[in-house]
Amino acid sequence: MPVGATIGSSQMDNIITSLAVQLREIMQDIADTNLSVNGQGQGLAYLQSIGYSNVANPANPNNKSDAQYALDMISYLNTVAAVYFGTAAQTPAYNFNQQLSAVWGGRVVT
Repeated sequence: MPVGATIGSSQMDNIITSLAVQLREIMQDIADTNLSVNGQGQGLAYLQSIGYSNVANPANPNNKSDAQYALDMISYLNTVAAVYFGTAAQTPAYNFNQQLSAVWGGRVVT
């Protein structure tokens, strides 16, 4: 295939299928993570038990503790998964990409 050649419909079908399956698996991983943290109503206490600090941290937004900040991130991710699975509706519009950018660890998409 020459450089820059267009792809065929079967190749696009494979790309679409692959992306859809990857997205489903990621959304399930998020839902499973949320269940493991919040499934018994333990959320914050569970995160503290695995090593997250419950002390206010000035490096976090609003001086949240590391445990609370992690719980917030799990909640944001879980909302996206819930919308994906049809168990939640997200209104009004909310920029999850921007909200989660704080935990990208410097991995900026260009």
